[in-house]
Amino acid sequence: MEYYEGAAIACCLAMLGGMWMFLQRLISSKLKELYEITVKLIERHNQSDTHADRRHEQIVEKVDELEGQISQLREKVSFLQGRINGKTSG
Repeated sequence: MEYYEGAAIACCLAMLGGMWMFLQRLISSKLKELYEITVKLIERHNQSDTHADRRHEQIVEKVDELEGQISQLREKVSFLQGRINGKTSG
C-alpha cells in the first residue's frame, strides 16, 4: 500500500503544480490584457486633451480677431460721430 499512497501523493502534487502553473499563466495573460486596455484608454484621453487644446487655441485666435475688428469699428464709429457733430455745430 505504501507505493499506492506515494503515487497518489505524487499525482496530487503534480495536479496541484499543474493547476498552479495554469492559474499563473491565466492571471499573467489577464494582467497583460488589462495593461493594454489601460494604455489604450490613457492614449485616447491624451488625444482628446490634444483636440480640446487645439479647439481652445482656435477659439482664442478667433476671439482675438473679433476684438481687432471691434476695435476698428469703434474707431470708424467715433470718426463718423465726430464728423456728424462737427457739421451740426459749425
